[in-house]
Amino acid sequence: MRALLLEDNPDDADLLVFELKRAGFEPEWSRVDDEPGLVDGLGRTPDIVLADYNLPGFGALQALRVINALADPPPVIVVSGAMSEDACVEALRRGAVDYLLKDRLARLGPAVEHALAQKRLDHARRRAEALSQEHERRFRAAFDHAPVGMAVTSPDGALIEANTALLEMAGVTMADVRGRPFDGLVLPEDRPVVADYVKLLCEGGDGDRRSRPRARPDDDHHGRPVREIRLTGHDGKITWTQYSASMIGTSGPLVHQIADISARRRAEQALQRQTEELARSNAELQELDRLKSEFVATVSHELRTPLTSIRGYTEMLAEDIRDPDQSQIISIIDRNGRRLLALIDDLLTFSHIEAGTLMLVRGPVRIADVLRSAVEVARATAPAEVAIKLSPPEGLPAVDADGPQLGRVVLNLLSNAVKFCPDGGTVTVTARVSDAPAEVVVSIADTGIGITPAEQTRLFTRFFRSAEAQRRAINGSGLGLAISKAIVEAHGGWIGVSSTPGAGTTVSFGLPVP
Repeated sequence: MRALLLEDNPDDADLLVFELKRAGFEPEWSRVDDEPGLVDGLGRTPDIVLADYNLPGFGALQALRVINALADPPPVIVVSGAMSEDACVEALRRGAVDYLLKDRLARLGPAVEHALAQKRLDHARRRAEALSQEHERRFRAAFDHAPVGMAVTSPDGALIEANTALLEMAGVTMADVRGRPFDGLVLPEDRPVVADYVKLLCEGGDGDRRSRPRARPDDDHHGRPVREIRLTGHDGKITWTQYSASMIGTSGPLVHQIADISARRRAEQALQRQTEELARSNAELQELDRLKSEFVATVSHELRTPLTSIRGYTEMLAEDIRDPDQSQIISIIDRNGRRLLALIDDLLTFSHIEAGTLMLVRGPVRIADVLRSAVEVARATAPAEVAIKLSPPEGLPAVDADGPQLGRVVLNLLSNAVKFCPDGGTVTVTARVSDAPAEVVVSIADTGIGITPAEQTRLFTRFFRSAEAQRRAINGSGLGLAISKAIVEAHGGWIGVSSTPGAGTTVSFGLPVP
């Protein structure tokens, strides 16, 4: 088979040839990408032309104009990455025998087989109308050995001849069907498809598809493409096929072509089943995730009440104890109680974020006040060896925000910076105003261990902890940054990170200025 490919992308051309070979063809092919190349390629009398619809400057529609001017044009199949319904109809109206999307090339082999069979049938039909009995004999030979099922019927639908491929496809013999209605081979539900197609042929004279657009893919009786029908034999076997027909002369016999597409349909049905199974699995996972979130929220709430009482009584004990050893014990209890309470608050907040119930109580908030308050809290708990510096500029505008939640973000970022700073390290808090867009940008920089580029992309993922944090056994739940990101984005802001391993990390976030 000689194939001419009108394609500007060599990779796409190789893919088309691969699909042809996979369909059983042994193509001799060449690729062209402009009109001179097409004219030269047509001089080598290709059996089939595969034309890219969207080729820059010279696409399938221009190619059809050149090809249709030939005395014996080869069949053209339009191939495209995407085509509208109007574009498909226009290509068929201008002479294309079929169209394919590049992401569905499994149909290329059957489409080429059908196009070649249609071409042979067109030759046979024209010869039968104008030439001798010898030409009719040659047509019969082509009919009998066609790679697709074929049948000849009278205008009233009575079956005159059927080739071996069709008889095998339907599981019948010629003696079973000669003189009977052709649509007796078709499943009753699909017979209107055949009737409508034949009616269109009769209304269109010789039924030449070049003279009119093909019916729309969704213009059918049962939600399937118009030319897909099911054959049924005496043994009850159902065979999915692609159906087309043509008329010999203006009122002569009809020639029906039927290509077996059962394998494709089985693949589609298997894919549909897999899709449904994946959808069910996804729904189950979503339900499990919802139950997990509810469980975490419930347990966190139940733990918070007794833990608050423990901390309250711990503070009362601390006021009355003067013994240094006992005071240290009470201090340890209080410190770990605060740590547990912070973890529970994180879990509750994250549960609200996942459930979409995080409530923000907005109002005018001075960023400088939020930063000072958070730095004071961080300094009270930070090791003495780590310095925390605050240098917000004067005159920062107020933002429309939830003050406590914003303070939570800053404190989370400060706590992270302190945890990852070595002795003698420094954490610096700065703020500035950006004009385009108008926003306040807060940056918290440390001189700590830094984060690798690969881990920076996952830094704001829930429960993520860097490899270095795990190696050094640095405490943390992996929720702080995920919560901070959710809170900042709920305010219409952004958050990002810049880090160099061994040289420190800077986390910045921006909030819009009203």
